[in-house]
Amino acid sequence: MSKESVTEDSDSLCVLILAPTPKDNEFCVQVLEDARIKTRVCTSLKELYEQVNQGHAAVALIAEEYLKADQNGLIPDLLSNQPAWSDLPIVVLLIAGEHASPSLNQLQELGNITLIRRPVRIAVFINTIRAKLRDRERQYSVRDLLRERTEVNQNLEIQQRRFSLALKAGGMAAWELQNEKLYWSDAIYDLLGLPPGEPVTLERFYSVIHPEDLPKLQEVWEASVRKNQSFEEEFRILYSGKEQRWMELMGESVEWELGNPGHFAGLFWDITAEKVQEKREQRAAEIERFLSEATMTLAASLDFETTLESVTSLCVPTLGDWAILELIGDDHTIRRMKIAHSDPGASILAEQLMQTDSIPSLKERSANSHLFGNETIFVENLTEELLQEVVPTPEHLPVLRELGAESLIVVALGIRDLQFGVLTLIQTDAAHRHKISDFKTAEELARRASIAIDNARLYKIGQQASAAKSEFVANMSHEIRTPMTAVLGYADLLAGSENDPEKLKHLRMIQKNGSFLLDIINDILDLSKIEAGKMECVTEYFAANELIADVYSMMHIRAAEKKLDFSVEYATTIPSQIESDPKRLRQILVNLIGNAVKFTSEGSIRLVISYDASGEPPAIQFEVIDTGIGITDAQLSQLFQEFSQGDTSVTRAFGGTGLGLAISARLARMLGGSIEVHSKSGSGTTFTCQITAGLVESASLIQPQNKHKTSNDKPDSQGSAPSLSCNVLVVDDRRDIRYIVKQFLIKSGAQVESANDGLEAIERIKQGEKSYDMILLDMQMPRLDGYQTAERLRSLGFKRPIIALTADAMHGDMTRCLASGCDAFISKPINTKELIETVARYTQ
Repeated sequence: MSKESVTEDSDSLCVLILAPTPKDNEFCVQVLEDARIKTRVCTSLKELYEQVNQGHAAVALIAEEYLKADQNGLIPDLLSNQPAWSDLPIVVLLIAGEHASPSLNQLQELGNITLIRRPVRIAVFINTIRAKLRDRERQYSVRDLLRERTEVNQNLEIQQRRFSLALKAGGMAAWELQNEKLYWSDAIYDLLGLPPGEPVTLERFYSVIHPEDLPKLQEVWEASVRKNQSFEEEFRILYSGKEQRWMELMGESVEWELGNPGHFAGLFWDITAEKVQEKREQRAAEIERFLSEATMTLAASLDFETTLESVTSLCVPTLGDWAILELIGDDHTIRRMKIAHSDPGASILAEQLMQTDSIPSLKERSANSHLFGNETIFVENLTEELLQEVVPTPEHLPVLRELGAESLIVVALGIRDLQFGVLTLIQTDAAHRHKISDFKTAEELARRASIAIDNARLYKIGQQASAAKSEFVANMSHEIRTPMTAVLGYADLLAGSENDPEKLKHLRMIQKNGSFLLDIINDILDLSKIEAGKMECVTEYFAANELIADVYSMMHIRAAEKKLDFSVEYATTIPSQIESDPKRLRQILVNLIGNAVKFTSEGSIRLVISYDASGEPPAIQFEVIDTGIGITDAQLSQLFQEFSQGDTSVTRAFGGTGLGLAISARLARMLGGSIEVHSKSGSGTTFTCQITAGLVESASLIQPQNKHKTSNDKPDSQGSAPSLSCNVLVVDDRRDIRYIVKQFLIKSGAQVESANDGLEAIERIKQGEKSYDMILLDMQMPRLDGYQTAERLRSLGFKRPIIALTADAMHGDMTRCLASGCDAFISKPINTKELIETVARYTQ
């Protein structure tokens, strides 16, 4: 090892100590320093790791306890990532009484590991450390030899580079700076575009450098010459005073060979082609990234306006200073939709441009105008003559002139061979005129934008169609339910005063078929609400056994009419309360039981309830088991499809629309469950509906009695309606509805007056001639509908109950009625019992 190297490493030749305890550290330091061995104590494995990496270690002394705790693998990492010349000696103080651990065996495979048992024998300890220090000194000697050889190789490399100066192909110039005098080879004249033979001084060289690059090049040159440092720099020149080219200048000091501190030599060559290619590749990468991001942006929204905004915004400034998007209507009119620009102060100009879309028809545009044709346009240098050719109408010309358009790209927007718009891109900076690559990018963007705009347009059409459908269903609901109120109401009135058994039988038949027709209407409207996404589930806690008792009291009447046994059974305990939507669950059970009654001619129907707490969340199950006609395998495949029954013979024999099961299956999914069916033709059917029970941890488990059973029972009487003592105002534009409601209320003891519409009702309240205890208010009326009437009545200070009468199954829900000021609502056709009970509840 050279004297210089020994001096350099004198601070490194020390032992890093990481003993088990602070006391052990002191012991090791004392023993080693008595032997004139330098030491440095570390407090953690991480500190030791950092000291080694900083070059402060000749030997590492580590207690085995630290190696066992080395979860991050610092020591294996240290041993695996040493320089080629290094094999750091590590001495491990083993734990007393234990054998070496498997981790030590792995370390020994990686590096120079020496094990010392505890308690330590001082003589052996010192000799071991000294031996490892000698190992380390030999390693440093190898390192120094490698350094010297590297330096020799570097000098040879310099010589080879200088030798290659003479071998460079044409297009390069060699230069040399000696005693502050600059020499150039003859190739410099071609490279710089200078007259041959002209003296090329440093000042003359600087005169052709691009003004933006000159300061940096001067700084690099002067600093390199002053410090004798090699340099390499890229810059632009103005060839022959106008054309821009890229050059590369490199140089290095050659003083080591010539003994002259002011001697530099180097090369100078044209890299314009490489720069152009590099810029082309960079631009291609930018365009690819731009198109990728544009695709994601365009796919992020199906909103039509947002998509149009995104298309124009994406173009600026990547594809132009201005982007104008215009759409062509079905009647060939053109409407300017969006404008984006990069100049914050151009808002007024943009507004002017938006107002110049007075294009009556494509057919009437100039024969020379190409702006809205199927062909795309690319004008790299937009002159006044070309500008007059491409503008669609004279109104555009002054604004486009004011924009200062230097180049123009126009691409058609369309899909499936149908053009629906055009995208115009304008560049106002002459130094950044559009290139052919921009044109191709614009075409690709237009293709992707056309898909996005078309998708958004179709989505918008779909939304409009959905809204139109919802409006149609709402109107259909009103137009069907309102006459049904009259049909069923008048049948009720006649039945209440008829004593002839034959006539009473006919009236009951009208009522029965009217109710059947109403069920069909309700099924159609429910399906429409589900498809429109307007069917909502409102979860609440309720007693499932009480709901089942209500369903039983309703459905056992239908079963009794067909002389069927109908029973309710609880196979397990159930929670005292579950969390679900009681209205939708009741609808499912009524549909399933009604379906069983319809297809069972004799025998029984059983409703079996069970609870499964093992799932997450827990579930409650309802099985409807009948002894009916059963279902074939072929019929099972289309059982839950809308407007579908087993076959046409089933429809003829049993009637119905085939909607009940389809609606029930969708409702079950909305309640977090499903409906399954098991059946064989002629052997009965089992429908199993399972829904989530919700959060029922706090609910107790109960065992309801299996007491709901009937056989050949007669329908229960509905009970007598309550007596009324109130003054009611009925507001409805239909005279027959006003008459029926009035008769029902008068028979129950109420005093009733009527108004033809909302405006008449408001006038009566304003006049204050009578004090009404309640207002029954139709929601669908001309002139002023029920929602507006309720709001006006409340604003006038009317504080008595307002009950909505609505046939609007899509929109007239409780939320809207309450929001307008109503206290409750009654759906049409009006149920007499429900009407009387509601009036009694709010007036007594």
